[in-house]
Order: sequence, then C-alpha cells, then structure tokens
Amino acid sequence: MLPRPAIFIFYSFLAIIVPACSGPNDEKGVARQKDFTLNEKDLIPEGLAFDSTSKSIFVSSTHKRKIVRIDSAGRVSDFIKEKQNGVWSTLGMEVDAGRRHLWVISSQAKEVLPLSDPDSLQWRSAIYQYNLETGALTDSCLLSHKNVFLNDLTVAENGDVYATESMQNGIYCLKAGTDSLALFLSPQPYTFLNGISFSDQPGQLFVSATEGVLKIDMATYQYKLLKTSDSINVKEIDGLTYYKGSLIGHQSSKVVKFLLNDKQDSIIHSTILNTGPEFDSSTTGETGDDNYYFIVNSQIRSGIDFRKQVIKPLDSLEKIIIRKISL
Repeated sequence: MLPRPAIFIFYSFLAIIVPACSGPNDEKGVARQKDFTLNEKDLIPEGLAFDSTSKSIFVSSTHKRKIVRIDSAGRVSDFIKEKQNGVWSTLGMEVDAGRRHLWVISSQAKEVLPLSDPDSLQWRSAIYQYNLETGALTDSCLLSHKNVFLNDLTVAENGDVYATESMQNGIYCLKAGTDSLALFLSPQPYTFLNGISFSDQPGQLFVSATEGVLKIDMATYQYKLLKTSDSINVKEIDGLTYYKGSLIGHQSSKVVKFLLNDKQDSIIHSTILNTGPEFDSSTTGETGDDNYYFIVNSQIRSGIDFRKQVIKPLDSLEKIIIRKISL
C-alpha cells in the first residue's frame, strides 16, 4: 500500500461527511456509485476496511495518526483518536468480522509519511488489534527489527494475520493467540511487497510486488508471478483484493479489475472499474456486499513536501473522497 527510496520510496505508500450519489445507473435505475466526502483534508489516508456487519467504513490516517469511521448512516467519527495507544501512521487495515476485530498496521517513516509529532526513531512498524464495537485496544505487536516498513495485511479464516514488509521484502505472520511476528516468506528476488489478499482456493495467497502479482502456495512456500500478456499492466499495484475469480488493484489514477483464469495462475483480462480527474494516489479499498469501497484521492504524494518532509498547507489540499461502487 505505499512509493520507493527518496520521493519514490513509496509509489503506493505513500469532520463532517457529505454523502453524494453520482455516476452511472444500472438497468433498474439504481445508482452504482456513491461518494462520501471527508472535510478533514490533512488526513492523508492510506488504508480502508469495511465491516459487513455494521456496514461501517474505516479509513486510516497517515498524518493525523488515527482512524476515522463512517457508519451506515454516513455519520463520521474518530474510531481511535490522534496518537491513541501511541500509534504512528495508520496504514493497511482489515476487519475480522466474525471475531469483531479491526487489525491495523502502524508505521513510522518520516521521510515519506510526515506524521504529526514524530520522534527520532524511524522505520518502525507494529500491528494493532482493536475491538470493533468499542474501539478499545485488545492487542498489539511490534516488529522487533530495524529498518522495516509493514504496509498491508490480511486475516486468515483461523485468525492468523499476514502482513507485507516493503523495505526488506518479506511476508510476516502473527499466529492467532501469539504475541510475536515471525517471517513467513521472503520471496526473492521480488521487491516492494505491498497489497495482499487470500484467494478462494485454500492455502493460496496473492501479493503485489514491483514486478507484478505473486501467487503463493502457503503449504509448500512456492511462489511465482501470475502470467499475463504484455498488453496488461500488472505493475505498481497498491491495494489488492480478491473478488469472485478476479483481483482488484489500485494503480494510483485508476482502480482495475484483473480477471484470473480457472487455475488462478494467469491474468487473462483487465477492466478499469473507476477513474477520473479527481483521482490522486488512490491507494486501497475493500469489498463488501458486492460493492467496492475505496480511497479516491489519498494525496499521499501530492500532499507532501518531500524536500522539507512536511505536509503541505491545508489550502493546497483537497477534501478526501471515499467512493462506493457496485461490482
């Protein structure tokens, strides 16, 4: 979910709400697109999660060090407040609906994520677990290595959490009921591991990298790039979500659906699901109830003065658009 060294160190790295319906209609005349506009322009959001039980959308903030919740009625509130529990920039998130948890990556990397009140230590990452009903912290785990950047995560059916680490290019696992992150796989020579999602095929995991999308067999630890034609661009994908035989990926200025073959070892077709002039570093999204919810304009690059390592003035930023489209 985040760019790479210097300004490009992270290509995909990096309050009142006003609902608005727009976009095309289906054959029944029902709007297939709905926008939620967040007036808090300096959130610099990166991660998004959706809870199918409460119909709530959760949006992470890299700059404000918090998580915003949009409930089913469109009301906005802070799910966790600024710097609550000592969180750094909040990034990739996923809901464990059955266990009623929200899993959150928190990382500090001043060069690319100018969070409020940074301290002297950089390139650190942790995973936090919150109670979805109360917002209370229920667990946290620091990745005890230097120069690391956890980026995105996904949750297995048994409660295990898998997270991509983009600096040293590894996939880490937090086993359910344990309190330490262990390296699951380092898929060399692939670089800048980012989006991560399970397939509907048991034990199969998809991970985006600079070179394309990897399919990983979790039992054998074997991995390979998904095959595709030269006409389909599968590089520089940020957020990655599996949906009914396809992968949905963000490529900054567009959200693309990549159709898989039956064996799920090749991408055979791609379709742009959504794009437009309002897009500005679209980072991540999540499916729910046959809809896709996503960040349209994170401003994770345009909103940062990388030379000074600070966020730009508010009057140069745009309101944040969270979009829902029918799949």
